[in-house]
Amino acid sequence: MLGYKILTHDYRSPIQGGLPLWDGHTLPVDLPRVECDAGPDECAAGWNFVADEDLAHGFALVGLWPTGRPSIVLRVEAGPDAICRGRKCRSARLRLIEPATDAVIDAAIDQLCAPFPHGAAIAEETRRWRAALARPAYDPRRVEMALGEALAARGLSWSLRRFADSRDAWAARAAWAAGGDAWAARAAWDAWAAGAAGAAWAARDAGAAWDAGAGLVVFAARSTGWVAGDPLLLTTGLRDAYAAGLELALPTRPGELGWTMSTAHEVHHGPVSNLHCKA
Repeated sequence: MLGYKILTHDYRSPIQGGLPLWDGHTLPVDLPRVECDAGPDECAAGWNFVADEDLAHGFALVGLWPTGRPSIVLRVEAGPDAICRGRKCRSARLRLIEPATDAVIDAAIDQLCAPFPHGAAIAEETRRWRAALARPAYDPRRVEMALGEALAARGLSWSLRRFADSRDAWAARAAWAAGGDAWAARAAWDAWAAGAAGAAWAARDAGAAWDAGAGLVVFAARSTGWVAGDPLLLTTGLRDAYAAGLELALPTRPGELGWTMSTAHEVHHGPVSNLHCKA
């Protein structure tokens, strides 16, 4: 039985985590045999994967960028004991054969977005975010300019402060949050109108995966007319910043947006593809 398995950008299970399942180079690879639960439950022990026609459902389950970088999709061959329960499959044995083609991934994104009004436009925005989150360039000057554009689009006249790494940026935010007013600033940066609960959710999920998801939600809601306003409110500037190597952007003190760059080994130099999202 053939199908697809989705891994994080560093080749780990997007649900279970753990050690990498693949070195990113050698294929095919036989994963070690595990116990496979033959019971009726949709979620159970075994090597999990999705059937050919269900890659879009796999993306819906684990995400297109669960770590804030594009997921990796591999073609797999399951053992003779493979079973499917609902729209999930599992097997005691699984062979990683080859990377899924970009055409296969594009088709799955189209399928995932098709139920929405303006689904084709949402699918194209999704592909643009996926490409940007691969960090195809490393240009701090461009990141700073793009973040300035993002602040202007949100109506914020904040200053920008670059931190050496994400740990320092989070430490600055934590020190400020102890004073009690950081939630409101996060809500302003996210242009979120859901009150304190929305601000708390945004702060908890701050990061590239959240930024891309929030940008797409706003794009979908405003493109369809469900909500009035600019569909690109949370996309303008920020997506370009990720494409130039941004790692993290978040409020770090009143009127200040802190930001950090990806490290050199996290930036992909060259065409973005399913296999080379991590370089």
